[in-house]
Amino acid sequence: MSPSRVEVIVLGYGGWISSPHIGYTSVFVKTDINLLLDAGECTYVRMAQCGLPWPDVVFVSHRHGDHILGLPTFMLMARRQGRRFSLLGNREVLEAARSLAVITGVENTLQYVDFVEARQEMVIGGTKLRFAKTKHPVETLAVRVEHGGRCVVYSSDTAPSDEVVELARGCDLLIHEVSGNPGQEEEAHKVGHSTTRDAVEIAKKAGVKLLMPIHFYIEQPTVPPGISLVLPTPCGRLVL
Repeated sequence: MSPSRVEVIVLGYGGWISSPHIGYTSVFVKTDINLLLDAGECTYVRMAQCGLPWPDVVFVSHRHGDHILGLPTFMLMARRQGRRFSLLGNREVLEAARSLAVITGVENTLQYVDFVEARQEMVIGGTKLRFAKTKHPVETLAVRVEHGGRCVVYSSDTAPSDEVVELARGCDLLIHEVSGNPGQEEEAHKVGHSTTRDAVEIAKKAGVKLLMPIHFYIEQPTVPPGISLVLPTPCGRLVL
């Protein structure tokens, strides 16, 4: 892969309550760094099954379990293999991660983790990261990843958000949650989530080239027409 390219690998694309076969929402992005976006249960196993390298940075968007409960395994493997990683997130996430290490009995691994609070804009290596708060019951961050003229935005969990639209403006790929189907907007928005119709409208407003729906719930998503889609599959890869 050219050093200016961005490769996106899907590890899981389910919500907290969904089919056990599709995993919890987690995406691996390869630029000049290895970046893991969210780490729910079994994310480390999925990463190994997909043949992926150790992450330089693990970004956790918020402290809900389907996005953070896989962290103790990464901490334990870091200690066992003599590796390190940077944990990137808001203050709530960093505090929750420390507590999770204690609760699960791996507090002796904390020295292998660099805790980094996400700022509005950051540069790691040759990769630029920008963040925006989403509309969700706990503080949640969406992230924009830019490298070599390519751009990927990951919404994490959110009701329709103008901030996410602006974050995704002109990007190659928007990875946006779809926790409900058309007609379920009122119910989804009340709990800080979006439907497939919402995701399509947000992608159109932002002018992105491709939309990848993610964070499926029990029902299979029904996506309205009018947008170029990339459908996630376990270990599925997309090179931009």
